[in-house]
Amino acid sequence: MSKHTGKHNYATKEILDSLNTSAIDGEKFLQKYAKPIGIFFGIVIIAVLGYVIYDNYVITPKNIEASNLMVDAENLYNEGKTDQALGGKSSGISGFIDIAEEYGSTKTGKFAHLYAGIAEYKKGNYQNALEHFNKFDTSDKDLKAVKYGAIADTYVELNNTDEALNFMTKAANESSTAATAYQFNKKAGILAMSLNQNEKALEFFKNIKDKYPDIDTSGEVDAYIERLTYATGKQ
Repeated sequence: MSKHTGKHNYATKEILDSLNTSAIDGEKFLQKYAKPIGIFFGIVIIAVLGYVIYDNYVITPKNIEASNLMVDAENLYNEGKTDQALGGKSSGISGFIDIAEEYGSTKTGKFAHLYAGIAEYKKGNYQNALEHFNKFDTSDKDLKAVKYGAIADTYVELNNTDEALNFMTKAANESSTAATAYQFNKKAGILAMSLNQNEKALEFFKNIKDKYPDIDTSGEVDAYIERLTYATGKQ
């Protein structure tokens, strides 16, 4: 046997010994921690199963229940029956408030906060409206813009124009469609003008002109830009 072969066999033996040691250590590890590992994976599986069961057998049916109630509440609102549409424990009717409270974990329940806020705003209950608008949560950019715009309008009614401009700016920035972007940039521009923040107002109107040139056919935006350009000396 050559020296080279002997070295090769020795090296192989070392590797095998090392692997055997690792295997033994692994077995000892599993023996020692089998129960905790089992518990850990059991918890993960239970958590996943729990979510699937909750989503399929709780969330979805509750969302259907909430949707059915929302249709009735919307119909009442559209008929001008705002108090009944809002509901509440004293009314005996499952309106927006009840749906939001009972089905808050569902998409429909979250939308109920937006509807409740609009109804409270219509009644002049601006603090209540703010509470509901703030509880409405969505990942949709345009719906989020609507939420911010509604909050801004409510702050206007509460004579807090600074905060109104703050939220109207958020609404303008969050908008992803031309229609909502136009409306909220325009309202933000008018709010900024009311606070004598003419340079900021000009930015909002120029934003409409640059990004949505075809949406304003009345020439109103051009008139604002001309007026604010003169006022700010930015000819």
